[in-house]
Amino acid sequence: MEAFFGLLEPYASLYERVFSLSRARHEHEELVDTLRSGFGIHVDDLDQLLLQAAGRHPDVAAELRDRVVDTVGFTGPGAGAARTRFLDTVKRLDGEQLVQILTLAPSLRFERGRGSRSVASFTTLRVPLTNLFFMRDQQAVTDRGIVVGRLAKPQRRRETEITSFVWRAAGEPPVAQIEKGTFEGGDFLPAGNFALVGTGDRTNATGVRELLERGLGFPEVGVVHQPRHPLLDRPDPMVNMHLDTYVNFPAEGIAVGHRDMLSIARVDVYVRDAQSYHLLRQTTLLPYLEADHGFRVIPISTLEQLCYATNFLTIRDRTIVVPDVARNAERVLTSLRQVAEHDPRRYHRLYLRAAKEFTDLRAEDRFFPKTPEARAVGLQSVEVPLENLTGAFGGAHCLTATLERA
Repeated sequence: MEAFFGLLEPYASLYERVFSLSRARHEHEELVDTLRSGFGIHVDDLDQLLLQAAGRHPDVAAELRDRVVDTVGFTGPGAGAARTRFLDTVKRLDGEQLVQILTLAPSLRFERGRGSRSVASFTTLRVPLTNLFFMRDQQAVTDRGIVVGRLAKPQRRRETEITSFVWRAAGEPPVAQIEKGTFEGGDFLPAGNFALVGTGDRTNATGVRELLERGLGFPEVGVVHQPRHPLLDRPDPMVNMHLDTYVNFPAEGIAVGHRDMLSIARVDVYVRDAQSYHLLRQTTLLPYLEADHGFRVIPISTLEQLCYATNFLTIRDRTIVVPDVARNAERVLTSLRQVAEHDPRRYHRLYLRAAKEFTDLRAEDRFFPKTPEARAVGLQSVEVPLENLTGAFGGAHCLTATLERA
């Protein structure tokens, strides 16, 4: 329901473009079914995880009701009486209603007319959580456990209040929480004995420092500074808002990424001693992966990067669930053309490159992952249609929070 209100004004809701809500729901169901039926993965829905915990533990149920009561606002004539009635009413609301109240944050304002019972009620939604279905960002699961982040955009700030409550209620208490800076889970990629942490528009330096101090135990961490797209004359952070929008790992020793951005993205390499991390050296991401860690980097084009080719979910070594890049391409290109028409000085070169790549990739039917480089490393993939959900700026990786890794 929250996405219904988000689509009334996509830009303010941090969406890339308008899309079909009913088709987006179907895509989400197909992604979940692919994980469950196709791979035997245990998938929990956030709301059901919370309601199941509330059903088992009276203290969780009581906290849920208290949070709902605190979320709803009442103003105007009779507000006090209405709030008193709601304190009793909330005990009889079903679980779905409670979750929707937390998500939508309604506030009721009363105006009295003529007559003893003539009271008009106006309901306002105070920044509904229109991006909550992107479950990657509120937290990261590191080598130490769940680290709850702090989201950069005010539209999303309340999301971690809900997810941290759910993890505690479900018996998975977070090991750390970012309190002063900002940190989002799309900026975290584990890679065995090291990890990458992105910093830029969504994760800032203070958040990275808190993460290094309390949330990570990897021997080495590469802090990647968000690069400006080489075809833009000034930064647009939405083009590569998170690390997982331009690089990801489908297998041990293999990366998929936009090489032009990898070659200019600065990396601060931190190593851990017995007590803390300290800065060892600085480099850029492409040689850090290839020369320092022996990765083979599968390249993607500018258009494929814009179509969330790297926003895949790695199921096991060399097996991924990936957005159908070819199906996304036409919609992404249409949206980019409109942006370029509005601001040609900034986006014209980017659009021309993407348009040419669209023609070439479609003619040869080699959109990622149907590329020679992917086939050469034996990459297996299941493509899921996400052309509507990607309109909200995210793919299969963004839509899921991986709680356990083999």
